[in-house]
Amino acid sequence: MTNTVNTVIIGGGILGCASAISTQKRLRKLNGNSNEKVCLIEKTVLSSGISARHSGIVRSANAVKKAAKLAKNATDYWKNLVSIWGVQCEYESNGAIWIARDTGSGKNEDWTKLAESLSDLDIQFGQIDKHQAQEICTKNVNLQDDEVFYFEPGAIQFDPTKVRRALYEAIKINKIDIKEKTNVKGFVTGNDGKITKVLTDNGDISCENVVNAAGAWSPSIFDSLGINIPVSIETVNVVNWLTSQFDIDYKMPIIADYKNLAYFRLWRNGEIHMHQPRHRNTREIARTFSENPLHITGGDLVNDPTNQSLGYGQIRIYEDIARKRFAELENSIYSSGYRSYFDITPDLKFILGKDDKVGNLFHCLGSGQGFKYAPVFGELIADAITGDGVFIDEIDEFSISRFDDNYMKNFWDQVSGSENTLVAEAASL
Repeated sequence: MTNTVNTVIIGGGILGCASAISTQKRLRKLNGNSNEKVCLIEKTVLSSGISARHSGIVRSANAVKKAAKLAKNATDYWKNLVSIWGVQCEYESNGAIWIARDTGSGKNEDWTKLAESLSDLDIQFGQIDKHQAQEICTKNVNLQDDEVFYFEPGAIQFDPTKVRRALYEAIKINKIDIKEKTNVKGFVTGNDGKITKVLTDNGDISCENVVNAAGAWSPSIFDSLGINIPVSIETVNVVNWLTSQFDIDYKMPIIADYKNLAYFRLWRNGEIHMHQPRHRNTREIARTFSENPLHITGGDLVNDPTNQSLGYGQIRIYEDIARKRFAELENSIYSSGYRSYFDITPDLKFILGKDDKVGNLFHCLGSGQGFKYAPVFGELIADAITGDGVFIDEIDEFSISRFDDNYMKNFWDQVSGSENTLVAEAASL
């Protein structure tokens, strides 16, 4: 049996859900109560992949100016989610403290430039002194004299389980056709190269548009169309420390610790939740791509049970980092730990908007930042499909077309040559 819809969204993570909700609402707004439907396909259950393992942090600070602008829009949407999704989700608004090394004269030059850039976008992100930072961080956080501190008061944080519940509610309210536990088997294309039908193990779907929100699964799904989607996954370890609730101040902000390379936030039941940021070195990113066979395994690597737990050595590394930042952690208890993942692109920027080869295929890939951008990316995809909207001019910088042959050759050169081989690396140990 073949169903017919306007748009098929592939991937039921938070970006797929956001794209489905915004697109369906937009179609109804433009065409009245028409039968133009959106169908959301997910191979397991909604928000079960990388979306199930995020830390729920929403912040606007970003060194890429256009990304920072979108992040500010996203934060505003998160705070008033009912206006675009029809549901509200509670959040905590204790802000974020950013910590960096003092590079001289009580400043960090790169972060000073970042603060100036964000000020142009009306994003509050300013340097504060150690005394002010200590008052905001609360007494249980250790701050050092060789550090500089920046405060982003607009940063907020969510409980991911509550966000997942809100996604299901929004899908129901907006009457999205949902196909969970459904695998995409292939595509049928017309003479113009556009996708006319999505083939699944739960029935085929004729459509006018397709949205790729499959994240780490994208390379294997769209390989049959001859589309090379440059997405891989980077492992990130997550640890939760169970502390005394007498030691924790529930007003503690998000702590973005770029001296020790860790993010901290309060978690459920008085836990301190920590994870590492993404690699930002081009060579390390390229190595992640070269060592990760996503075209073979797909994103199923994320849900493989053998990839869930942490080893003793990994936990101890995190414990050493956390002890440097939290005064009472040595008396705390390891509560839980697991592996999470960032789905990343070669330049760590998103892939958004229309594909450069298939005219009715649109990409919504967050490059490890999908959660915080979800509401605005959903609106952006709706803009791209309908050809109109407030974010239509924000797409070009993040088009998949930037990853042309010349770009990818230069990228792969980062891991080629004798100085970058595993033999050379082993010899240096």
